[in-house]
Amino acid sequence: MRKVSATIRNLFRKEKAERELDEEVRSYVAMLSDEKARAGVRPNEARRNARMEMGGPEQLKEEIRSARAGAWIESLWQDVRFGLRTLRKNPGFAAIAILTLALGIGANTAVFSIVNAVVLRPLPYKDSSRLVDVQSSDAMFPGLSLGNSWIAIDRMRQQVSAFQMLTVYISRHMNLTQSGNPARLTVTQISKNFFELFGISPQLGQFPPLTDDASGPSRSVVLADATWRTRFGADPSVIGRTIRLDDKDYTIAAVAPRNFVYPDDADLWVPLSLTNEDRIAPVSFMYNVVARMKPGETPTHAQAELNPIAQAIGAEYPMIKEGYALRTARLIDRKVGYARAGYLMLLAAAGFVLLIACANLASMLLSRSWARQREMAVRAAMGASRSRIIRQALVESWLLALFGGAAGSAIAAAGVALFRAYAPDSTKRLNEIHPDFTMFAFALIVALVAGFIFGLVPALRISRGDPNLAIKEAGATGFAGSSSVHRTRLGSALVSAEVALAFVLLIGAVVTTSGLLKLVRTNTGMRTDHLLTFDLPQAPQPSRVAAESNRKFAASVNELLTHIGAVPGVMDVVASDHEILGGSIYVAAGFQLENDAETQSMASRTAEVRSISPGFFRLLGVPILRGREFSAQDVEGAEEVVMVNEAMAQQLWGTRDVVGKRVSFAQAKDNGRIWSNVVGVVTDTRDVTLGWMAKPEFYFPLLQRTSSDTIHMIVRTARNPGALTASVSNAVWTLNNRQPITNVRTMEQQVNALVGDDRMNAGLFTVFGAIGLTLSLVGVYGVITYSVTQRTREIAVRMALGAEPGRVLRMVIQQGIILAAIGVITGLAGAIAVEKYLASNFSTANAKNPLTYAAAAGSVLIVACLACYIPARRAMRVDPMVALRHE
Repeated sequence: MRKVSATIRNLFRKEKAERELDEEVRSYVAMLSDEKARAGVRPNEARRNARMEMGGPEQLKEEIRSARAGAWIESLWQDVRFGLRTLRKNPGFAAIAILTLALGIGANTAVFSIVNAVVLRPLPYKDSSRLVDVQSSDAMFPGLSLGNSWIAIDRMRQQVSAFQMLTVYISRHMNLTQSGNPARLTVTQISKNFFELFGISPQLGQFPPLTDDASGPSRSVVLADATWRTRFGADPSVIGRTIRLDDKDYTIAAVAPRNFVYPDDADLWVPLSLTNEDRIAPVSFMYNVVARMKPGETPTHAQAELNPIAQAIGAEYPMIKEGYALRTARLIDRKVGYARAGYLMLLAAAGFVLLIACANLASMLLSRSWARQREMAVRAAMGASRSRIIRQALVESWLLALFGGAAGSAIAAAGVALFRAYAPDSTKRLNEIHPDFTMFAFALIVALVAGFIFGLVPALRISRGDPNLAIKEAGATGFAGSSSVHRTRLGSALVSAEVALAFVLLIGAVVTTSGLLKLVRTNTGMRTDHLLTFDLPQAPQPSRVAAESNRKFAASVNELLTHIGAVPGVMDVVASDHEILGGSIYVAAGFQLENDAETQSMASRTAEVRSISPGFFRLLGVPILRGREFSAQDVEGAEEVVMVNEAMAQQLWGTRDVVGKRVSFAQAKDNGRIWSNVVGVVTDTRDVTLGWMAKPEFYFPLLQRTSSDTIHMIVRTARNPGALTASVSNAVWTLNNRQPITNVRTMEQQVNALVGDDRMNAGLFTVFGAIGLTLSLVGVYGVITYSVTQRTREIAVRMALGAEPGRVLRMVIQQGIILAAIGVITGLAGAIAVEKYLASNFSTANAKNPLTYAAAAGSVLIVACLACYIPARRAMRVDPMVALRHE
């Protein structure tokens, strides 16, 4: 309490404390003088000796002040006030420093906020660190991660002791034909323990009982919060209401809490219904598994218990023996997936920007500290300790950093908002990315750390000098000798470090941007201009006879094609079971060639398959190399036909001339083969995604067979395809006003969505590279300007002796280019490492291209020349007489 009281008195009653201190020091000096006078020393000499023995009144007062309670608070506040006055007296320097820091801190804080939300933050579920999922793999579908069979699920529940709880779900699409316009909703069928595993309670109603009953549960439904708000107007009386999904009645039992959606695209949840056939099918890899591990368990232990289960199932069912495995991983790892590497790389790039900003600020503070040598020398001569001078310098650096951090937080908040607005819809956990307390706390921490980093070297440098030499040197007009050389070298080293970091960022920007351009310019083998695409989800039509169902389907497709084709502005229209350049396609497992010499099982072969309507290749401008395209006669009951692309013809038969060859994809009821005749061969196209090479592919006539519950329409228009959206939709609703229309977009929008992640990465790298290059320009400019100032006398002598202004110009610019070249050479190893990392984690990264390095190095050298030009022009205009007279 005495310390607290003394601290308050010293801080808030300073004048009284100072008067008491002054009286005490005077009394002590008088007492010491009297003591010496009594010893025989003359009065004047006694007072002088007393002061010398005491060490000086002001120095003694400073020692006493430093020993007071709360002295560090007072001195810190003095340092803060002095730092603020210093920044106010140098507004230009303060503005440039704060802007530099704001760019560096803002970039880091924005990217950290995104990375934290996507990669670092736990999933918004109870004990999410204990949640895992289980996937399977099989030789029939190489390279794909599959769901699980119910056989495997039963054994997991019985034999995996690491799991505390396990639930199963399947996602499918269903048509909602009431509560507004027809809509296609993502419906998740869930098994027992689903809501309990995620630890949630409904915000309205009660969750329905969930079982794995083979007889099928009641038709109850749980709405997602977004569905409840958008489709039902957030009506609290919705519980108990009946809705129609695929022409069946369901009763709304509950509304899920606002912050819960799993899986990400779920619109509503219904109980899972199983049949006995579902339970015993070994290759029905359709069930997704999420499990909660027991406390203390790890995915590694769970994986060890899953391996014997997979081996036993493979031994019991030879058809899946080869390559069958069960794999588990934490749910957050599955959710984030490949995006983790990209986000961490962007965080590293933002860190490079901050390091460049710190190097720039350190260089600026060094130049400023050399100009303040006399001030610090006077402080030291008056008794300021080295630690006090260092603290004063660091306080000024931290003030700059805090102002820069505040501005950087505003930039970060704006950056996060822009990211949410322009990020592709496929961005992981996009709805969880927003400014929050963590972001601002990170900005504060980064600001304090950055202030220490860029302020420490100048603080140590300014506190190390000899006060006598500093005062003596400061009396001259310029600094000469080794100290000036040392200062120039230190500043040059910092600038070269800036250039090296900027060069690494530029390599990343050039690699990702050139890869993006290469991807966008990919030759797909198709005409993709003036195309409007959309999906027409089809509710299942029960029929005892498959042929009858196929004929009804073909009739409805023909009717749709006719009505849409009659819309003014529509040139042509076709249908397919999968969208083009949509990133997905049906994969058929197993097929057999007629007179196949090899004894291969059907399960050992897979192929990409697409069902199409007549005119598909004509509309897309895909050449037919052999045979014919499908016609209106290729329907149910006619001869089974198929088309292949050139890659499939070469792979299976080694030639294009395959018209008339036969392929079997299924068996008849009498165990005989059902053969399809090859009627045409087309050129290879990249119709799945831009990033994939053309693969072997089968084409079936959509009017003869289809396995899809969605018709994908492709419309070629004579004018802007987006302008025909309403007309085409009305044409569809004229036939069926309950038909949902989804995923309406032009092909340009489709391609933009396809390259959205690559465009985002390239854009962010380009922004960081541009910021780094700009900061490097400022750094080079500052060092060259300081060098020209220091060499004014030398330049004047050179010009007095006959040096041409052009030669002086070249000399100064050469100095900047040398700094830039050193930076490029220094950053080369880092640039190569970054290029390899990008190439290994991003399929579109355009690596191993010497032009990449040439472009980046050229940009750096050009920027260095621009940065040197202004101080070089100033140097070549030096008047020798004026400069020498000034010296």
